[in-house]
Amino acid sequence: MSQSAQSLAPVRFDTDAGAKLSALRRTKFVAMAALALCVLVFVLAKSFQASYPWLGFVAAFAEAATIGGLADWYAVVALFKRPLGLPIPHTAI
Repeated sequence: MSQSAQSLAPVRFDTDAGAKLSALRRTKFVAMAALALCVLVFVLAKSFQASYPWLGFVAAFAEAATIGGLADWYAVVALFKRPLGLPIPHTAI
């Protein structure tokens, strides 16, 4: 067998569905925790902004991160399924 034929051997993929499901759940948890942390930082920064004016910058950053996270979530959900069950036209990848 030639060298080029050996390099074209079929690629074997891991078919362990349990490991993939576990990784998916872990990733979803980390994403949700990051979004919740952004919301918490925003609320805390806004509540203490009167005493510490520099927290306005922190609040603005946290607000932008929260809006960005929600927009990303919506965009991904809209690509693959109906967001919030609404009959919005989508690509249905």
